[in-house]
Amino acid sequence: MRGILAMTSAFRAGTVRVAALGAVTLPALLLASGPAVAEDAGSGAGAMSVRDCTAVDFEVAETAREGAAGTVHIEFELVKQPPLDPQDDVACTMYPSLANMYWGDSEGNPIGAEAAIEGEGGSVFALYPGDAATLTVSRPNPEVFDPEECEPTEVAGAHLFFQNDEGAEYVPTDGRDRVCANPDLGASTVSEITPA
Repeated sequence: MRGILAMTSAFRAGTVRVAALGAVTLPALLLASGPAVAEDAGSGAGAMSVRDCTAVDFEVAETAREGAAGTVHIEFELVKQPPLDPQDDVACTMYPSLANMYWGDSEGNPIGAEAAIEGEGGSVFALYPGDAATLTVSRPNPEVFDPEECEPTEVAGAHLFFQNDEGAEYVPTDGRDRVCANPDLGASTVSEITPA
C-alpha cells in the first residue's frame, strides 16, 4: 500500500488547523475510513497528510491598507477554492511563510528588491474550500529615500510565491503602489501567514 493516500472530498469534519514539525501531517482529528485516511506507514498512528497549497488553490484579494511612519501596510486575504480536479485533495497544507514575494509589472518582471519573508518558525495548518488565511506586506514609502538613489517606480501588483510551488499568485494593486527600482533600497517585509 502506498505510504500516502490522497484525501478525497467525501470527508470534511470542520476546519483543521494544526501545527506540525518536519513532514506535514494532520493528526487524526478527523474520524474517517477508507481512502480518505492517508496513513503514514512508518508511524502506524493513522495520521493524515494532504498536499501543499499552491497558487491555483486561492483567490487572493487586498482587504485592508494603511500607512504609518513612512510604511504602507497592505493586507491580503487568501481564500481556498474547491479543487479543480475531483480526484484532488479537498484540503491543502499552508506553510506559515511565503517562499518569495516581489513587486512587479503585469508581465511578471520584478521591480526593486525581493521582500524579506517572516514566519519561518510558525505552524502549518490545513485549509478547506471557503477557508481563508491572511498575510500583510509592509512596503516602505519610496518618498523617504533620496529619489536619485531610489528611482521611485509605479508597480502593477504583488507576485506571491508559495512554498513548494513553481507558480505564483499575481495580485494587482490598481497602480496604488510605488517602490524603489533600486534593489538595494526599500525592501518590503511579508508577515507570517495566519488562518483568518
